[in-house]
Amino acid sequence: MNYEDLTFDMLGTKRQRPMYLSKFTKFRQKLKMKDYPLDPHEYTTYFIEQMDKWINAHNAISYIGLDTFERKDAILGTTHQLDELHSLHGKNICTFKGEYKYHRRLTDFNVKQIEHYSQIAKGDVFVVSYPSCITTGAIEDFGKLLDHCYHLHVPVHIDGAWFGQCRNVELAVYHPAIESVSVSLSKALGMGSQRIGIRYTRERINGPISIMNDFAYANVSDMWLGVEAMKHFGVDYWWANYSDLYKKVCKDFDLRESNSIHVAWKDGDQFGIRTPLRMLIEGIYDERGTDKGLNKIEREERV
Repeated sequence: MNYEDLTFDMLGTKRQRPMYLSKFTKFRQKLKMKDYPLDPHEYTTYFIEQMDKWINAHNAISYIGLDTFERKDAILGTTHQLDELHSLHGKNICTFKGEYKYHRRLTDFNVKQIEHYSQIAKGDVFVVSYPSCITTGAIEDFGKLLDHCYHLHVPVHIDGAWFGQCRNVELAVYHPAIESVSVSLSKALGMGSQRIGIRYTRERINGPISIMNDFAYANVSDMWLGVEAMKHFGVDYWWANYSDLYKKVCKDFDLRESNSIHVAWKDGDQFGIRTPLRMLIEGIYDERGTDKGLNKIEREERV
């Protein structure tokens, strides 16, 4: 199959999968075990330092004020932080309607969802993706949202899973309402199966993540893969290399550009463009980017 053979129904409508390239796997296959880290304590510290530098070196997207967070922990992807938040705060978790569906999966689809920040109430714990998986970028009136939460003593936790694949986003994370920021390499560098990232917090949180880091229960293997990938592929990888091809896909399929490399808009709806974009980049037909590529659980999941 060629790029010209792709049709509109080969875009992702039910689940917009993040981008992936075979070069990510091929790069990992070439790494030498002789370079594998020996000391988990030392390497955890090194990984955190390297990922912090990688995040702060981005130009297409930025979190301003990460240096105001006293503590940094290694995490098993941003979902690790979401798991801890739901474990610690249970029914107090609050998200926007349309947020990452993982929140609903963890709560049998009973998590509190709001449509406007004025619905955030005292006692809530607000979790939000930023860049937003709803808008693919910034959130309107987010400064007002943060002020509202601060006034009510509602902690805000930033899920930065989309950080490395987005553009045109700037967030001042030094706002006192924000208690944590988490970023992973899953979507940025095709490491969804490796589960590795970093969490910034104002102070030590008495939960699984802090305990794992304190006692060096370290996922050193994936930290090592992550560090090597950050060194090799650098920052702003997707937009620095494939912005022109992204524009071509949007033009060819009559889509409006978004701020995330794997998504485009049409009539207010998101469409996943992993399949055509990967075809242009690698000449590979990737059915997982289409609705046909969904597994049984994904197809039957509640909206």
